[in-house]
Amino acid sequence: MENNTMTIKGLLNEGVLKIASLPPDNPRTIGEHTPLILPLIAKNYPAKTARMWNDLFKKCGMPERNIMMVADPKQVELIIKVLKRDPRYRGGGAGIGFKQAVIPHLDKITPLAKAMGAVNIIKKTKSGKLCGDNTDGAGYARSLELMFAEQGRPITGARILILGAGDSGRSIAIALADRGARLTILNRTVEKAEELAKMVNEYAGANLATGGGRFFIPEILPLQDAVVSVVDDAHSPLDEYSPLCDMPQPVTPDSVKKNRKQTAELFRKAKPSLIVSDIRIRKTETPMLAEARKHHLRVLDGIPMVVYQGVEAFWWLHKKELKEYGVSIADVGEVMWKAAKR
Repeated sequence: MENNTMTIKGLLNEGVLKIASLPPDNPRTIGEHTPLILPLIAKNYPAKTARMWNDLFKKCGMPERNIMMVADPKQVELIIKVLKRDPRYRGGGAGIGFKQAVIPHLDKITPLAKAMGAVNIIKKTKSGKLCGDNTDGAGYARSLELMFAEQGRPITGARILILGAGDSGRSIAIALADRGARLTILNRTVEKAEELAKMVNEYAGANLATGGGRFFIPEILPLQDAVVSVVDDAHSPLDEYSPLCDMPQPVTPDSVKKNRKQTAELFRKAKPSLIVSDIRIRKTETPMLAEARKHHLRVLDGIPMVVYQGVEAFWWLHKKELKEYGVSIADVGEVMWKAAKR
């Protein structure tokens, strides 16, 4: 299929790329001369990325358009080759299915993306090289940092408990370490928590993180300034539980009741200033956040993370042009928040 003249339009005609139909305000066609920002996703879902980015492009009078594309990660080598050649491609996201798959085909990735083992944003340089970065963790860290600031205290030196050591945990832990936070990472599989803590310390060049098992939660939580759960599986029955306490399966009304009671006991022993965060985005507030609110603790869900990672990615891609337009990163955040709430 591939030839040296294949373009983005050619990939669309061949069905290798398909314009995502579910994201709100995602353009349905591609203009002949429009500079393109193309996030790649393996599954069609209603992300607000296109709306947030295109609102900014229109507000600033910039010609680029963000168009989310559904594709098969198995075709990533061909896709990246064509994107690299097509002069209209300026960069774009690496979403579901592409965060790791794109890495071998890029010319360069940032040290942060290398440490995370994943890329979520790609930039084409003036020389035509493709560089990957990861703003997922930075987006979360920004949202938590602002919450600390509202309490009049810095995130640097803060004690933060992270529950979980998967991909989200890795990106968030590294980004928080970048800001000088002191981390305790607890996971059901102790070895994974210890491995992540070691990785964070090697990246930071300092002993900022320790890893261990979930059985340490009752001992550790009263000492913390914030706790964040990075356990996120939309199809898991564990959604009915607070991840702070035992989560036995099968889930029963009695097991849920016991879990909530144990969570309440932990929050009664926590600092009154504790920030409780759960990155899961659901139609209703998660059990851990709902229980924290009952104890008058500050809560943070995953929505600000989604918005701020977009802010960070947009700024990384368009910083020079935005400064020429007199647009600050705070302005970017304001427009994206308004778009996300629509």
